[in-house]
Amino acid sequence: MRRLLLIAACVGLAYAWAQEPEPSEEHSVDGAPQHRVTKAGFPGPRLMPGSPALPFNLPKTETPPMHWHGYQDAPDFMPAGYAVDAPPDILKGLRWIEHPEGGFVAAVELRSEGAKALRVRFKGDMGRNGEVVRVYDPVGGYSFGPYTLPIMNEDQTWWTTIIFGDQIGLEFYLPPGATPAGLPPIDGINYFFAGPDWDKAFEDAGIQGCTHRDVACEASWRDTEARAVCMLATLSGNNVSGFCSGGTLNRSPSDLAPIVMTANHCIGTQGSANNTTFVWNFQNTTCNGTPPAANSCPRSVGAILLKRHSGSDWNLLGSYEQVAASWYMGWTSSGSWSGGSSAFGIHHPGGTFKRFSSGSLLQADNDRCFCPAGVTTCDTNQGCFLADVWSVSYNVGFTAPGSSGSPLMDGNRQVRGTLTGGPNDCATSRYGRLSEAYVNVQYYLFNMANPTYVVQGAGTDGGNNNGSSERGTSANPFNTVYEATFCVPGGGSVNITPANYNERFTLWRPMTLRRQGSSGIVRIGSN
Repeated sequence: MRRLLLIAACVGLAYAWAQEPEPSEEHSVDGAPQHRVTKAGFPGPRLMPGSPALPFNLPKTETPPMHWHGYQDAPDFMPAGYAVDAPPDILKGLRWIEHPEGGFVAAVELRSEGAKALRVRFKGDMGRNGEVVRVYDPVGGYSFGPYTLPIMNEDQTWWTTIIFGDQIGLEFYLPPGATPAGLPPIDGINYFFAGPDWDKAFEDAGIQGCTHRDVACEASWRDTEARAVCMLATLSGNNVSGFCSGGTLNRSPSDLAPIVMTANHCIGTQGSANNTTFVWNFQNTTCNGTPPAANSCPRSVGAILLKRHSGSDWNLLGSYEQVAASWYMGWTSSGSWSGGSSAFGIHHPGGTFKRFSSGSLLQADNDRCFCPAGVTTCDTNQGCFLADVWSVSYNVGFTAPGSSGSPLMDGNRQVRGTLTGGPNDCATSRYGRLSEAYVNVQYYLFNMANPTYVVQGAGTDGGNNNGSSERGTSANPFNTVYEATFCVPGGGSVNITPANYNERFTLWRPMTLRRQGSSGIVRIGSN
């Protein structure tokens, strides 16, 4: 069965733009002036909260020894878990109960002793016959979804959202006429040995003398720029999961596009982007108050990797789902910033609630080397990488593993960088420079192409969009429709060359998809 969007008889546009030169001028975009109210991604109720769930005990979550020390500068990625194959036949004993309005419901609750959080991987598609799954917290009752027709990895797998704690619940719904045979099996489990309450990470890092600053203690930041910053639960290709930070950026013209900045070392491949969960609004409402339950916070699952700039450790992600950000940060592409200027950061250290840092710029450093913990020499064969960074000294608050990807802002509250890492101290943090990444990321942030053009088979940006050849213009089109839908300004047009586009996506902003030319059929859908 193929689900298709056909575009066969739309008005053709005959623009032919020449390839534009690389811009030499600098650009700045202020933060979104309006406060956006959204319910996107907030937890809701289960379909049948009183129905019994099948209990299933998973293996105990193991905590490996952590190595924080090594080369002088380390990335601030927070290793927090691992993914392995699931025990067989988890869904075999599901007990199906008839729903009062038709169809059947069943649930299973998985538990792993010692887990700080859990995720589940399914193998195969779901939803062709109306099947859905809700993912819930068996302790707090928070439920997310319903999820159906997921965007899958190349191996036909997909991951659920994260549930914090040692249990995760899955509630399935089958509409009338559907059978359990249509449900994909669970073939993987992501076990987290670290989570939002795991401050031991900072003690083990040897930085016990450093003091965090609750972002809620900074009233002028708490409900503005802080509301753009999110926590990322990531999963890499080598099955290591962890925490990073990120945030939404404003655009010119402003249209609240669901685009998230983070660090390239956090998410450097499309596979990792697919598997990422964004957790929003995990912050206190009062200074040094009690953080909200992490499972009560809204989240969005999965993203497309839009652009990367590995030389400055930057990337932009397009969220598959609506984001719950209520602020979009301003930014500047300027490479001019004087030492001693005010500098500010907002981040999620160790996957904990949101913190604030302030200090001043030290200098710009080129080709700064960053190495994973335990590596003592700058060797790219051992995972080290070079990045052009802003070096900052903080005297209030500090960054730590898990803060990677968070924004660095100047005295005008404009984003200048994304956190890469730093030495093992309380003061120095190094941020990949937006001024260097701008050559690649600009096409999603400033004067975006409208109409935005798509040509199947057009030239690519190299490995995982680490380039600037795809711009959305007629001379430099995107090669997928989904990329173009993030570029086009709200209310604009995406002009698509007729072809079969094996893509599946949901649009969250108004736009028009048009056929390019006077003949042919555009087919958008997945097998």
